[in-house]
Amino acid sequence: GISTELQRRWVNNERFTLYDDENSRFFTVFIRNLSREDAGKYTCGNNQKWSRDVELEVNNNSSSCGTSVIRSAYKGQTITFSCEYEHEFETHTKVLYRVNRDPVLVLNSSQSSQSSEEKFILSDSQKDHFTVTIRDISAEERGVYLCGVERDGADKPPSETSNTHITFIKEIELKVHRQITSVQVEAYISKSVFIKCKFPEEFKENKKFIQIHSSQKIPVEQNQWIRHDRVHVFDDTSAGVSKVFISDLTAADGGTYRCGVNIADDHLFTEITLKISQGDHFRESSESVAVIGESVKLSCNYPEKQQLIKHICKENEEKICQSISSSEKQRFEFSDSTAGVYTASISNVSLKDAGVYWCGAETRHEHLTSVSLTNKHQLTLTMPPVIGREGDSVEIKCPYDEKHTEETCLRSGKCLSKVVKYLCKGKCFTKDAQNIIRSDEDNVIKPKISVKDDTELNLFTVNMTELRAEDAGKYWCAVRDVFNLLLELMIIMKDAVIHEASVGGSASISCKHIRKQTQKFFCRGDQPNICIRDGAPVSSNNRINGRFSLTEETSAGVFTVKISDLREEDSGKYWCAEESSGSFIFTEVQLHLTRDSFCQRL
Repeated sequence: GISTELQRRWVNNERFTLYDDENSRFFTVFIRNLSREDAGKYTCGNNQKWSRDVELEVNNNSSSCGTSVIRSAYKGQTITFSCEYEHEFETHTKVLYRVNRDPVLVLNSSQSSQSSEEKFILSDSQKDHFTVTIRDISAEERGVYLCGVERDGADKPPSETSNTHITFIKEIELKVHRQITSVQVEAYISKSVFIKCKFPEEFKENKKFIQIHSSQKIPVEQNQWIRHDRVHVFDDTSAGVSKVFISDLTAADGGTYRCGVNIADDHLFTEITLKISQGDHFRESSESVAVIGESVKLSCNYPEKQQLIKHICKENEEKICQSISSSEKQRFEFSDSTAGVYTASISNVSLKDAGVYWCGAETRHEHLTSVSLTNKHQLTLTMPPVIGREGDSVEIKCPYDEKHTEETCLRSGKCLSKVVKYLCKGKCFTKDAQNIIRSDEDNVIKPKISVKDDTELNLFTVNMTELRAEDAGKYWCAVRDVFNLLLELMIIMKDAVIHEASVGGSASISCKHIRKQTQKFFCRGDQPNICIRDGAPVSSNNRINGRFSLTEETSAGVFTVKISDLREEDSGKYWCAEESSGSFIFTEVQLHLTRDSFCQRL
């Protein structure tokens, strides 16, 4: 069988394990994974000085025996597990053993205490189960535990002089996992949070996991985003990090999270305490419009109490906010505006910049980086205004994004370059949109409009001839329902106004307006779009502006601008403008100033 001359040391022989505790004057033999062949007579003794026979009966019908479970715990955690027993053992002493560790732990229900200082607590319901609680777990508590009931051959509670037989009900293997670090992350209700957990270099290729609120571990797929409700996870094997993105946060999302890496039969993890705070002082989502080729500014909030790193990211198709690529970062700049507010600027805006951006604050630790996102911006792109003169022609160029082409090809095998393009007055595919032309329409059908689709350049070009005032407005270039690009067509009326006046005098300039219920403007500039954007226009909402005033004669369809105290520098090009729902019509005004002949003789 099995024997030992060592005290307080485990000795193993296949399924048999012996432990001699000389201080307690007993030795114990464990027999594991019992089978029917193990039944029979056994003898225990000490070098033939004494011996005792034990008859072992193996019962196949016991419903409460033979359970084996694995429990995982983390340093500092408290866990409780239960051991179920049959009715006839209610009054028997219940026992917990820890095996294969020195010294052996033996705990029974008569010794257990409910003191909060106790490491182990055994509590017996005396009905159908007893529970074992282990407090403040450390690495020392890992190992195999057996829970059982003391009995003698007659299934009665054993006497002091009898041999003690213990039937073990359950085997519990307790794994205590190692913690890399513990970090608190603050995020805000209705916002999002992005977390990156970094692991040692040698574990880049190992399987990663995420655990939420002590639930089961969620495996993290390598190099692809996997969604679990509002939680998205990604294992970036090249960088050796696990990424977690949680959107639309609620108070219930607060709590303990663990991101870890599996290592043989163990794992390493970082514990994250997610604190969810009110974000009422942060602005709700906003919409911004940027002109292709120009710059745009986005306003962002961040907590004033912390020195944090400013951050901006862009949502992908899965609504996950991803960091700006290193090749694009040079176009993104940050500047402080006021306390708790900064501005994110994007220069040289292009088609690929359209989409949803989040900005917020980034916090870096040695093994973890978190980004608390606070502001959502929907960035819509528009082409620079297209300006045409009444009666002339204009060319509208509609680029379509190569990124959309590639993704659509991969997804459906049908590239955007091969599908129908649209030019609409009003947003395409809405009930109020007016279809101007499609890329598959013959220009014979619409003789004043022609179209060309250059699939190599990803450029859809529309030529409009014999322009009229009513052609002014907002147009959309569209490719299916995945791409809509706004542009504005401004019309300059054919007949210009030429006005002559004298320095020191005044000038009254009459401007006809084509449409009713429009906003009237008068501004100065070489080009009308620059005049509207950068000038200081006089409008019907601002009738007096220094030396300029505007009056309107609605019945005559005319508004008049008066300029008093004329100076030499007032000479130049002006524009009479009318605007309705973003649609502009301009009349060019040339103001020529001369000196009075009497003044010249003097």
